[in-house]
Amino acid sequence: MMPGSRSSDWLSRGIGISCTVLLTLGCEPEPVLRAQLLLHVETDAPIPERGLAPEDLTLFDRLRVSVHRGREVLPCAGCTRDFVLDADTERGALSIGVAVASENDVAHVELYAARNLDRHGNPDVGSSLAAWVRLPKPDDEVRPLHVTLTMAALGLPRGALESPIEGSPAAPSPALVRWPEAKRTPCTATPPQGEACVPGGVVWMGDAVRRPGPAGGLRPRLVKMSPFFLDAREVTVRELRESGLATAEMLARPDREERQLCTYSPSPSAADDLPVTCVPRDVTADYCAARGKDLPTEAQHEYVHGGMRGSLYPWGDDDPSCADAVFGRDRARQLDCNESGVGPRVGGYAARDAVEIGGVTVVDLAGNVSEWVREDILSEDAECNRPGYHVDPICSGISGIAQTRGGSFEEVPLGLRSEIRYPASVPIDDRVGFRCVRRLP
Repeated sequence: MMPGSRSSDWLSRGIGISCTVLLTLGCEPEPVLRAQLLLHVETDAPIPERGLAPEDLTLFDRLRVSVHRGREVLPCAGCTRDFVLDADTERGALSIGVAVASENDVAHVELYAARNLDRHGNPDVGSSLAAWVRLPKPDDEVRPLHVTLTMAALGLPRGALESPIEGSPAAPSPALVRWPEAKRTPCTATPPQGEACVPGGVVWMGDAVRRPGPAGGLRPRLVKMSPFFLDAREVTVRELRESGLATAEMLARPDREERQLCTYSPSPSAADDLPVTCVPRDVTADYCAARGKDLPTEAQHEYVHGGMRGSLYPWGDDDPSCADAVFGRDRARQLDCNESGVGPRVGGYAARDAVEIGGVTVVDLAGNVSEWVREDILSEDAECNRPGYHVDPICSGISGIAQTRGGSFEEVPLGLRSEIRYPASVPIDDRVGFRCVRRLP
């Protein structure tokens, strides 16, 4: 069996990988060596497996095992294997045969999500379950060795190369059960007209590749979101004008580059159904508050933007074409989608920039106009942004730099990704609009 291939043809009890890993020769179901360790990986992690209910969520889908001979810093040649966990998997222990050369051999075992590989193809430490375990040399026998990876140790590797843990000859008792937090939380309230009730859930957020620059995503972190109401589309010019909250500042300095495509007008115009832009964040917050709402947190926006499953885009992970979202329509007319015109479009114009939630279509999360969020942009060292497990995170710190989420009509495809954060360079921008969220009653 090749690394990364399906394991369903030779399942043992458990997560579904049971093979002889002759780490310099390959991975085959036969022959079974007389002298080897059978390394069992016991976990409560939410992995893909048989018999899951619709509300059960999957957060880990890969296992990597590396053997370090004589505790060398790098694994020996051919001594690293990655295994894909899929829906044919069974709950229990991952069983992997390992030929041991000496009492100083150490295995590095990592359970991770494929989305959380860094730019070098290695699992992100902060979002993995990992252990360094000593490999005792068996005497002419197949000897079981159990190592446990639990959600309580997320991002905290057990042991180290120089001080590996000791495995156990027996499985933990009682047996581990699936992490109970990994479930979709249904909405129990009916949303007002024009809003969707977003179900809760647990997803990965952030960007393990760590693209450089201020707009790069945060390090991967596991986030649990409670249900909330969300506007199905961005607030329009007409809606803001009728609110009476527009300010003179919104009409000032139309000669500035970032205001040339402002959609707001103090009187009815052809732009009335477009997303309103050039609105300062404080005005948008007042608009939402007057309706018993608030601006979204950046976690709420990223959650829905990623399709409530941690994807790059609302529709999945494949990059957009010009028809999929409103982007690449810059005023300099240098980008790929300029033949479709410059500036924003009426909500719902794009073919795939949408998420269906409880019979309501939420549109334009990735493109059209970028959107104000509630918090200032804070560094990855802020408590709310650190790796680990967070529940409904809100960054309460003040940096003096407002933040928007979601790409705009002027962005390249990369700028439409759910993890991208935008520091607002000016308080009024013709690429920035907004929508509101509401707490459930």
